[in-house]
Amino acid sequence: MIWWRVDIHAIMAAARRSDPLWLMAGLLTVIPLTVATAWRFRMLSRTGLNLGVASRLILSASTLNLLLPSKMGDLAKAWVLDRRYGYDPKLAFALVIFEKLLDLASLLFWGVLALIWMRPDDPVFLLGALATAGLLGLLMLLLSPWAAGTGMTMLGRHLPRKLAAMAEQWHDFTGWFWGEKLRAMNTVGLSLAIWAGHLAQFWLYARALGSVPLIGNMAAATLSILAGLLPFTMAGVGTRDAAIVYFYHDWLTPAQCAMLGLLATLRYVLPAIAGLPFMGDYLHRRPAPDEA
Repeated sequence: MIWWRVDIHAIMAAARRSDPLWLMAGLLTVIPLTVATAWRFRMLSRTGLNLGVASRLILSASTLNLLLPSKMGDLAKAWVLDRRYGYDPKLAFALVIFEKLLDLASLLFWGVLALIWMRPDDPVFLLGALATAGLLGLLMLLLSPWAAGTGMTMLGRHLPRKLAAMAEQWHDFTGWFWGEKLRAMNTVGLSLAIWAGHLAQFWLYARALGSVPLIGNMAAATLSILAGLLPFTMAGVGTRDAAIVYFYHDWLTPAQCAMLGLLATLRYVLPAIAGLPFMGDYLHRRPAPDEA
C-alpha cells in the first residue's frame, strides 16, 4: 500500500540520487554486527560454544526471522541447542530469551536517550518516549540481579508447575550471568555497542538518501524497529515501513522513506541469505547414548 501511494518514479529517482559511499558503508556494517552478535551469544552460552557454531546459529535464525513475525526465529536457536548440542531444553530456552531481552533493552536504552535529547513536541514521539522508558524499566528488572535473587523464586510459588520450572531456570541463568561481574559488564557493554552499531547502520542508509541528524535517526529508528517487531507481518515488512514514513518525514521525502524501508529490510535479508546453508541444523538430532 505504501508503494502504491508513492510515485514509483520518485522512488527510483531517490535510489539513483543516493550516495553510493554511504550506502556501501551501511551494507558492509552487516558483517561486524553479525560477528559481534555471534561473539555475544558465545559469551552467554555457558558451555563455551565456539565462534563458528555461534555464527551458524545466528545466521540460521536470521533466515527464520524472514518467515516469522517479531523475530521469533531467534527463539528457534533453543531447538538446535537442545537437539544438536545437548543443552537442557529449559536452559536453552532461558538462554535465547535472555539474549532477546538483552537485545531489546539495549535498543531501548539508546532510543530513550535519543528521545529525551530531542525533547519532542509531537505527542506521538512523546508517547513513544514514555512507552519506551516504561518497557526499558521492566526489562531491566527482568534482567537484573533481582531476577537472580528472590524475585523469580517468589514468583515461581504462584505459577503452574511448568511455568514454575521455567522461572527457576531463569533464576539459575540470571544468577550465573551476574555471578561474575566483569563478564556480565562486558556482555552488557558489547550488547550496547551492537545496538549502537545497528542504529548507526540505519543512519548510514538514511544519510545515503538525505540529510538526517544522527540523534534524530536514533529516535526514529528505535520507534521504527519496535513497530517492525509487532506480530502483524513476516519480518516486520509493512509495519516497519509505515513507521519509517511517519517518523522520518521531517528529513526525507515519502519516496526516500520508502527507499529507506527497503534498505531496512535488507538488514535482515543479507544475514538470512548467508544462513540458508545452515538450515539443516534444525533437522539434525544428536544420537541418544543408547543409539551411539
